[in-house]
Amino acid sequence: NLVMNAAEAMQGKGGGELRLETGRTDDSLFLKVTDTGEGIPQENLRRIFDPFFTTKGVGNGTGLGLAVTYGIVQEHAGTIQAFSRNGRGASFRLVFPAAVKQRQRAVS
Repeated sequence: NLVMNAAEAMQGKGGGELRLETGRTDDSLFLKVTDTGEGIPQENLRRIFDPFFTTKGVGNGTGLGLAVTYGIVQEHAGTIQAFSRNGRGASFRLVFPAAVKQRQRAVS
């Protein structure tokens, strides 16, 4: 959903750049999705994860994409943050706790 939204945001500018970054720390993993699209106006930024909130015209979106994304991130004990400068693109940062693989002892 984040990639599809980014692609749509860049269409209005005749194209752009989509960047996906991943990384990890000792206890977490992150994914950052950044585009050079039109950005998200500040007045909308605080509402983008609300179910049924959309700025798209009738028949062009339900306003559920980011709400569902938020729910999936929450179900995996993660966080998601959105950053944007209107006219300069948007960035979403998702952080998840790293799974700790437990070693099993051989039973004799």
